[in-house]
Amino acid sequence: MAYSRSEPLQRWLGPRAEVLGVVTRAHAEAGELTGPGRPLDVSKPLAHAFVVTAVAEFQGFTRDLHDLTAERLINGAGIPSHLVPLITEGLTRGRQIDRGNADLRAIKSDFARLGLSPMDLARHNSSWASRDSSELPLLFSLRNAVAHGNQRELRDLRAAGTLDTVTWVRGRLPVLNRMARSMDHLVWDHLHGTLGTDPWRR
Repeated sequence: MAYSRSEPLQRWLGPRAEVLGVVTRAHAEAGELTGPGRPLDVSKPLAHAFVVTAVAEFQGFTRDLHDLTAERLINGAGIPSHLVPLITEGLTRGRQIDRGNADLRAIKSDFARLGLSPMDLARHNSSWASRDSSELPLLFSLRNAVAHGNQRELRDLRAAGTLDTVTWVRGRLPVLNRMARSMDHLVWDHLHGTLGTDPWRR
């Protein structure tokens, strides 16, 4: 049975990507402003908005995928309908991705609750070991520094080459895309192996 993309992945590659496009265009338009009285760095808040939005949309994808995985496992287990809300809450309540960043530690911990352990992201991502595993934490560190207004941390990140600019973050979007696709494929493999059917078909 051939792998197929989940709805959360399709939203990440579609509507969620479009949200990032809106912020990118706003940033580009702000950069074209001219004339007296223009703030010295009028585009910086929009660059920071892009940093936060990129990570937030990825976290939204992660949450959607976790929700769908829990739903499919519960449906596949044939649990009586009156117990479904209780079991669903048990699988999703207190997730780390609901309380902090969807960083690698949080993702692996939350999906382990659904039986997906170990979560070998290199299995469907040939760039994981060589680049992505080191690039991903930089995105989350940058998001944290921006979201919390931590100027000292921002200075340290800039000095190390991690920049709070649209250009730098856009250059790392392929990392998020590869991770999203890898996660989606791993979840499909897990559900198919557990349920014996195409997990995205109702």
